[in-house]
Amino acid sequence: METRKKTALVLGGGGARGAYEIGVWQALRETGQKIDMVFGASVGAINGAMVVQDAFDLAVTLWKEAKTEMVIDTSLIKSKRSPLRKLLEQYIDEAAIRASGIDFGLVTIELPSLTPHHLFLSEIPEGKLIDFIQASAALIPAFRPHDIDSVKYVDGGYADNLPVEMAIRKKADRIFAVDLDSGIKRKDAIKKAANLTMIHSKWDLGNILDFDGTKAGRSIRLGYLDGLKALGMYDGSSYCFSKGEMDRRSLDTAEAAGRIFLLDPKLIYTKNYYLERLADSVGQYRAEAEHEINGFLERMKSVRPEIEHLPKLLSMINSRSATLILADFLKHHNSAVDALMAKPLLALFKEEARVAGYLLKEGFL
Repeated sequence: METRKKTALVLGGGGARGAYEIGVWQALRETGQKIDMVFGASVGAINGAMVVQDAFDLAVTLWKEAKTEMVIDTSLIKSKRSPLRKLLEQYIDEAAIRASGIDFGLVTIELPSLTPHHLFLSEIPEGKLIDFIQASAALIPAFRPHDIDSVKYVDGGYADNLPVEMAIRKKADRIFAVDLDSGIKRKDAIKKAANLTMIHSKWDLGNILDFDGTKAGRSIRLGYLDGLKALGMYDGSSYCFSKGEMDRRSLDTAEAAGRIFLLDPKLIYTKNYYLERLADSVGQYRAEAEHEINGFLERMKSVRPEIEHLPKLLSMINSRSATLILADFLKHHNSAVDALMAKPLLALFKEEARVAGYLLKEGFL
């Protein structure tokens, strides 16, 4: 009988960006991915503990209700018991974690030697798990070093913010690693990890110290969609598309257009729905910026012999206006001479030019 392959979830540190990891976990849960081991640094250790407890609804509640003052002591006179400690004691169940049968581990750094410690659950004394999770998340200067039995520890992300090595040591057959784009990553471990799926947001997840329920809700949704894409359920990079509706080249250009015209990344799109939303956004922006765009075009009527001035002028307006102006230019200047003159210009505004061509091809303009 074939032995079932073991799956590891590795969660990176990143403070308030950690809500994204809950969304990835949601995608894994909904698609029936059994998680056999969880390793994390900093907020990844906190989220990892929630995963091991299988406390998904509780984790969502925590993130959607969290505020900065509930996590970080912002008062002038610091209390001995930090707000983070109160949250950890409220949400982390050490007994449930030890009884789960799931491997768990975290990273922290000992002071003053700056020695990193990659600790598996079996290496953490009973009754000390919350202490070591707090130590792993002790991000200086937002938090003080955490004292455990007269030894001080700080955030593990300063040494290894995405502890893939721990999954390798536990012989994971498949690894899902969620990178929050903060801290130090050990590239050697990432390179040697077999069957590794890296998941990270193409969108800005915000300030690592800005805990806000509304922002957390957005991050959870983005993590969920990225998790589903990583599992092959949907296509796309910045956006989420129904499977198989567009080839890779068309998809890349469509996504560039969505980024420029600010389509919502929290939605799941069919090709037709995406094009409808894009057409609406282009039309609305063109109407709002008509005066700016038309004024620019009027000034450009005599620019053909002075096309070298276009890059400087275009750089003074936003990407949406530049895209529409380039689309108008491409539409009305399509001779061989024009194409030769425009080549340096289009190279400077590569993404805007690509999207301009896409809008013309799709008949938006």
